[in-house]
Amino acid sequence: MGKINLRPHIARLVRLRVLAIAMMFGVISNAVAQADLANKIAKADIGYGEYLAGECVTCHRKSGTGIPQINGIEAETFVTIMKAYRSKELDNKVMQMVAGRLDNEQILSLAAYFSSLPE
Repeated sequence: MGKINLRPHIARLVRLRVLAIAMMFGVISNAVAQADLANKIAKADIGYGEYLAGECVTCHRKSGTGIPQINGIEAETFVTIMKAYRSKELDNKVMQMVAGRLDNEQILSLAAYFSSLPE
């Protein structure tokens, strides 16, 4: 019998192992980021969020205006959406302007406040 060349198989296994490690760190990194965000929201000032919410509730109220209600929204979702408007990843000129004026502390405080309200 001739020699079996194992190099391609070993190389493939090494690539798969590297990919698995990279994916594992990506999952860990994402979990750490989510835990960090949850911790920041837990420390946010709900009273400050309530104070800032006056402008938000002008449009985002329970009446069926076609504008989504944000009472009871998950805090992490609120933060993600507001940061997407602020970076202009989401397209709405009014929301881009509003979110563009908010810093991270204000977004976290608003997230904590709105998530504490019943839907």
